[in-house]
Amino acid sequence: MDTSIYQEDLDKWFSKFLPGKDGENLSFEPEDLPEEFREKKFHFDEVTFDANSGHPRIQLEKDLYPILCPVIQNVFDLAAHRSTGEAPRDLLKIRDTSLWEEESDNKLSPDFLVHKDSVSRPFELDDARKKTVTPKSHRKFVGRTAYSWSLLPGEAKIKDDGFGLGDKLNLPDTDAGRQTRGQFAEYISEILARQHRQFTFAFYIYKNWARFFIVDRVASVTTPAFDYVKDPYTFLKFFYRLAQADASAQGYDPTVTLASSTSISILKDHMSTDHGVIQPFIDDAMNDAFAYESTSIWPFYEVQVRDHATGNISYFLIGKPRTPSTSLLGRATKGYVAFDLIAHDFVWLKDTWRLASLHSHPEWEVYDKLNKAGVQHIATMRTGGDVYDPKLQRTLSQEYLSHARLKPRIHCRLVINEIGCPLETYRTSRDLIYIVLCAFQAHEDAWVKAGTLHRDISDNNVLIFFVNGRKRGLLIDWDLCKYASELQERKATHRNRSGTWQFICAVRLQYPKKYCEVADDIESFVHLINWCALRYHHHKGVKSQSGFATFVHRMFLDCTTSSDGLLYGCDEKWAAMMRGDPGFKLTSDERFQDVINQLMRLCNSHYRCFDLEELQRFQPADAKEADESSHVSTTEDPDVEAPTDIDILRSPFEPTTQVDHTKADVAAGIAATDIQRGPAMRTLDEHLHVARVLFAAAQDPNWNCKRDPKVDYFEQLLDVNLTLGRRSVAGTRSVSTSSQKRPPPVSGSMQLKRSRGSRSNANASQLASWPEEEDGEDEEGEQQDQDQGGCTQLQSQQSYRDVEEDDSNWKVEAEIMAIRNARRDNVIDWKDFDDTELE
Repeated sequence: MDTSIYQEDLDKWFSKFLPGKDGENLSFEPEDLPEEFREKKFHFDEVTFDANSGHPRIQLEKDLYPILCPVIQNVFDLAAHRSTGEAPRDLLKIRDTSLWEEESDNKLSPDFLVHKDSVSRPFELDDARKKTVTPKSHRKFVGRTAYSWSLLPGEAKIKDDGFGLGDKLNLPDTDAGRQTRGQFAEYISEILARQHRQFTFAFYIYKNWARFFIVDRVASVTTPAFDYVKDPYTFLKFFYRLAQADASAQGYDPTVTLASSTSISILKDHMSTDHGVIQPFIDDAMNDAFAYESTSIWPFYEVQVRDHATGNISYFLIGKPRTPSTSLLGRATKGYVAFDLIAHDFVWLKDTWRLASLHSHPEWEVYDKLNKAGVQHIATMRTGGDVYDPKLQRTLSQEYLSHARLKPRIHCRLVINEIGCPLETYRTSRDLIYIVLCAFQAHEDAWVKAGTLHRDISDNNVLIFFVNGRKRGLLIDWDLCKYASELQERKATHRNRSGTWQFICAVRLQYPKKYCEVADDIESFVHLINWCALRYHHHKGVKSQSGFATFVHRMFLDCTTSSDGLLYGCDEKWAAMMRGDPGFKLTSDERFQDVINQLMRLCNSHYRCFDLEELQRFQPADAKEADESSHVSTTEDPDVEAPTDIDILRSPFEPTTQVDHTKADVAAGIAATDIQRGPAMRTLDEHLHVARVLFAAAQDPNWNCKRDPKVDYFEQLLDVNLTLGRRSVAGTRSVSTSSQKRPPPVSGSMQLKRSRGSRSNANASQLASWPEEEDGEDEEGEQQDQDQGGCTQLQSQQSYRDVEEDDSNWKVEAEIMAIRNARRDNVIDWKDFDDTELE
């Protein structure tokens, strides 16, 4: 996402984020230094851009490295020397990593990385490479990039400044400036993604000017730019205090530590056991750390999880996340296959930063509520709660930026017993319908029995879970849910939509101020099925990849930012709802096409009940009028009868008695839902109509269940020479105008191709990955004021490019988000359902 940056006064910044110790000795004058340090440099007189200064003029970035590294290392050494007699501190080291990229998919290397001396091995270069470095004295500082083991990154520029100078933050609005900010954001993002951090520091240098940053999950706070050549004391104070700080003050999470050899040995013993269908996921999560325990990109960690009810601490061992997060801000959810160090079994561990708001509910609270109500096809929670160390872990930045009205975030973890398989591993189209049907039953149960609306239906949140060798569909990730009592207020609590953009209902994408209701989620299940049909099943659109890419974009990805900061788009999705036609046709599997058509007719029937004039009040300020041809008028069409008694339809905010779906409904269901141009009905206000269609299809004995050819047609679009418009990394409001197209600040399985390459070839036109789904933009009344506090936007390099006007130029990649939270051992309790053919 775009990271909000706020500028704070230098003294205030230090006092808030890196205050130092009482009575600290911060003098760097020779007479105040220990004897062995008096001949060492603590200044930057050699940094000059004047040819007449008496020193060689700095002409390239690399000319700065041999000057900066020795001075910073001298400060680290001095801080360690003065810490004698205190709790031992791990010596810090500065590395020039500008030329040696990490041995991973990320080929971007920061100019500097600071790390602890105890984890030096991942940074080491062989002698042959060191010999290429000049001057010779600089060779001891060079190293390989290793984000997983770094304390903080640093970047130096002598041209193309990204942050500007002056007392107020004024970011250069140039391609070069955006590229610089993008590189800087990428370095910070990688450290936060690889490690378990509360926040991270960073430093940035432009010629003789420097800035310090602190970044947490709410905002980035920077100092003003200051002249570090004239004022070396302020520059050195940062590194001195950093070296003197304990791990928590450096940004580390003390509830996560590197795994002990004993814990790793226990894990190895249990890895030899066959764990069935989830074995590949366990291997992928753990094998990298086994192979390179001391240099791994994903090392083993021991994680503490505090139970919200009892306060008891459980311990888990984790390696590589199955669902990583590259978001700088927001929930930054990471999901792990974890090993319980007490019970000695594998579970799923979810780590996230939840919004501290009365409008959001901790996920463990939701699971308790759903389980007590007897909701089927959800997880069994083992433990979970907020993170304490011993104080509650909350973000820091909002505490010191009261003018920005930022909401804090709270660090929390959830552990569930089951590990499932991603939805995309379904075998046949009938298999897909059955899995979605199970998740749909969970959704209905939650609404009817517990008054809880999920609000984030997506391909990532429907899992396949095996019970005694038989598969079940499971609905997961309830942390964006709302309770029925909250929905009765009939207002949106966030400025923009919660959930996963591709699957949000068409009406809320066109009218983003509209309140949430149960029909929105029911429609999202339809979009989920359509998404899978387009992605994994052959259809006529495959013949024209350029046209197919345009269709996918307009149906699922299109997004515009209005002048009042609201996101809206996906005109083709709205048009499809008003037509009652999905807009595509499968070339085989007529039964699957029939299911899709029936569901679209149900949606059309519901949409023709909308009062379009009434909906106008939910539009963004400058949204264009919807295409008249896509709207079916209920007054001009003689074949359409408007509802005569709205009271016969139950309120979508009041759960009613659960419908018992039996075989008696099946035949009637097919006929009853074959609505094309009949009377308009609010068919999505309850689960009955969609459930009948899904139930009839899953139970149809004549549906050919041979395995479909599993081809990912979205992935094939990468062969088309397509480009992408402006993108943001995740959920905060962009400064772009309504004429600028960009994708939503929410996630999905479809991800954009990352252009990695070398740093020298990196530029602002490179493509970004889709961010994870967000819990809305800003809380109502939490709109950020860019004129206060020098607030502006930091954008990831891989998330920003100039706007392309050609709608056909869209490049997409399907990145499978494997193994997500699985669900508990439940089976469908609908009468007479026989799923033996599906196994």
